[in-house]
Amino acid sequence: MRTLTLALATAALLGLSPTLAFAAEELTAKQAGQVVDTLVTDMNGYFDPARAAKVQAALKAQRGQLVKIHDRQALAEALSAITLKVSEDLHLRVSVATTSAASASISDADQALVDQRLAYGLMAARRLPGNIGYLKLRYFEQEAEGARMIDAAMGLLQHTDALIIDLRENTGGGGASDARLIGHLSKTPLVMAQLHWRKADGGEEIQQREADTPQAGPLYADKPIFVLTGTRTFSAAEGFAYDIQANKRGLLIGTRTRGGGNPSNRPAPALGFGLVVFVPNGQAIHPLTGKGWEGVGVQPDVETPLEGALTEAYRRALAAAKPLVSTPKSEKERADAIADPAAALAADQRL
Repeated sequence: MRTLTLALATAALLGLSPTLAFAAEELTAKQAGQVVDTLVTDMNGYFDPARAAKVQAALKAQRGQLVKIHDRQALAEALSAITLKVSEDLHLRVSVATTSAASASISDADQALVDQRLAYGLMAARRLPGNIGYLKLRYFEQEAEGARMIDAAMGLLQHTDALIIDLRENTGGGGASDARLIGHLSKTPLVMAQLHWRKADGGEEIQQREADTPQAGPLYADKPIFVLTGTRTFSAAEGFAYDIQANKRGLLIGTRTRGGGNPSNRPAPALGFGLVVFVPNGQAIHPLTGKGWEGVGVQPDVETPLEGALTEAYRRALAAAKPLVSTPKSEKERADAIADPAAALAADQRL
């Protein structure tokens, strides 16, 4: 869901709120009407024709009020309020993608620059006291650079004794990086979700996602895995958590995720004047369960408040870890961490 997050990421890099970043230009009533009409047409690509028709009817019924909204961000929010309420699909959202209404979309060069500045989704890769690995990802980068980032991070963490993967702030993405991370976690490829795509002729095409195991082999195939989830965990991040849980490869800790399981394999349609919409044309179903996470989210194995999830995962990781070597210094560090995981984490952050 990279296209949707890109505009927000740009605003964040500029130190602005999304509303302030995109409030510089206003639309005329005619231009706002063009945006509404284009959205109605683009709904024909939605995977569920019956729900699409309801959204289209609601948009047409409220067109007279929508064209009175001249601020692009406010229009995007008003349109999203309709699409989300009627469809009950959290992916079906309109966003502002450019800082100028004169630009229909961000250029490929600018998009690549934003991805670079966001480190392809990497927020942290570190060793916690007691030799526990910690990997935090903001989103899953879709392109090959994401897989290379995962390889680099896992290379740093491969000699830790257990791994915590923090997805509490991960809002999705998918593609290269999540498939590669899954590929690092088992010698036998873990089973990923199937994507059921609606074709233009109304038929269905099923795509089985596959783990992308590195050519040299996985770096974390047989050590304990703990995945942190929260209310912001969305889309491809939910898919990753679901894969781990369905394959019984690790333990999910935190709170139930948002429940967005309807993907798209096409660029977000441009509505004009820098607005875009994410129109899902598929559904994710996991072959091991026959179900997905759309509308229900992923329920963690251990439910705990967000602020305590890392400490709980760290405590469990320390208990499950099996160090390959022991020294007086490492044993003291490990013993202190086991005795008070919260204090060990706090001390580690006190730099």
